[in-house]
Order: sequence, then structure tokens, then C-alpha cells
Amino acid sequence: MKYETVEQLVKKRKGYKYLHKGGKSPYQGYSYTLRKGKLFVCAHLNTNELDSCGAGWNLASLPWILGDCRWLAEAKIAEFSIPEGATIVVPKNSTGKFRTNEIVYERQHNPKDLFPQVFALLGQLKKYTPTNPIQAEKIPPKREILSIMEKIGGSSRDQVWEQVGEQVWAQVREQVRDQVGDQVWKQVGKQVEEQVGDRVWAQVRAQVRAQVRDQVGEQVEEQVWAQVGICAYHAVSELLKLKYNHPAFDLVRLGVVVIAAANKYKVFGKAGKFLGEYDVK
Repeated sequence: MKYETVEQLVKKRKGYKYLHKGGKSPYQGYSYTLRKGKLFVCAHLNTNELDSCGAGWNLASLPWILGDCRWLAEAKIAEFSIPEGATIVVPKNSTGKFRTNEIVYERQHNPKDLFPQVFALLGQLKKYTPTNPIQAEKIPPKREILSIMEKIGGSSRDQVWEQVGEQVWAQVREQVRDQVGDQVWKQVGKQVEEQVGDRVWAQVRAQVRAQVRDQVGEQVEEQVWAQVGICAYHAVSELLKLKYNHPAFDLVRLGVVVIAAANKYKVFGKAGKFLGEYDVK
């Protein structure tokens, strides 16, 4: 859904507020009388564009409300018009807020109608059950493992993890995030990164450390945790059908964790079982 920008709202002389069910502002605690045609007047409007928030009736764009409201399902979204002749102040570098000295209540909107994608995704998340992708019971062919590791290249696992994360969340922001707000992504992160990640880590760490800890110490755990993060990013990408791929995702699809140690690629699978190893080229 495409939403109006601040500039478009100012031109149309309209804007939105989110309120508690009783019509009470979550900021100043002011209770609005939500009666069509009700005029609200501020006698001392703050006209300083350098003040991001100030005296006046503050309105916002719908994308701003998405990013600010943490209880969207329970919110009232009120639409107000701005009478001709009223002063409108758009703060410098505004991300969606502006203020005026006069507003008129027009109508109330159901958040589900304004943000259908939010509630569709929230419904999807309620049904979502994280699954552990590390399920291989046999070591994949040497050619596959070496090919993937070669594509990943000489980057450290932390670098790969950061690169994948940056690209996945760039796609998220481009395709969805601007529409659904930060609160949804906290739920995605909690569902995917914590639940999937913790399960993978709990299953493989003991076996991995038993195999190679004496050789490379804490670096082993760093490699495992980096791959846990990649598993989580892969789950996010799959859930949201993002158009992004990375060779590290191929390890997830094979159902393995691969640790580089002592010139070997040590491969672990289901329940952290050590499946075997291959020489590094």
C-alpha cells in the first residue's frame, strides 16, 4: 500500500494521529472529542522549524505512525483536516510529523484497513513455528562443500555474517519494513533469531567444541555463532520471500554447520553430530 508523504498531506491540508481507545493522546494525555466537524484551536503555535516537536496540534503521516506506535492493534487512527488560513509548520528534517494551530476532526480509521500488511504478517507470525535447519545425517559430497566454501571466499565468518545480515535487512527495508514498522521486526527477530538461533547453538556447540576446541579455542564458538546468525537470516529471507541469496545459505540448505580448523572443513549435522571432514584446498 502506498502512503501519502508529509508534503502531500500538507498540500491536501490533512494528517493523522494515533490515540488510545478513549481518544486520549499517548503523549500529552489530552483527551480528544472525536465528533465530526469538531474544531481544535491552539492559541500559541510553535512556529520554529528547528523544533521537531512543540506547541500546536501535531499530526503525522501513516508511515511515521507505523514506526512510532508500539500497540497498533489497539490504537485509534484519527484523521484531521486543516482549515484554510491555518498555519502549518513542518520541522526541518521531519520524518513524518508536522504541526498546526487548527485542526478539524473528520473520521476514525481501523488500523487493519490502513495497514493490512501489518496484520497479515502478524497473523503469519502467530502461526510460525521456528524449525532447526541443521538436519543432515550424512556428510554432503566433498565437491559441494568445497564449492560452497570457495564461493564464500577468504572472508572471516564474522564478515560473512555481517555481509549477509546487511543485505537481508536492506531487502527487508526495501520491500516491507517501511510499511510495517519496527514493532513487527522485533517480533521477527525474536521468533527467528532467538528461537531458531538458540536451538542450533544448543545442539551443536558441545559436539563442535569436543572435536576441535583444543586446536583453535574460542574461534570455534565464534564460527558456530556466525553460522547460527546465517541460519536465522536464511529463515527471515524464506519467511518473507526476499529476493536475496548468498553461498552461506547453501550450507543451511544442506543442513550442516561447517567449521574450518587445522586445514580441515569439519562438518556437523543433525543434533550436532560430527559427520566427517574434508581437507581444505
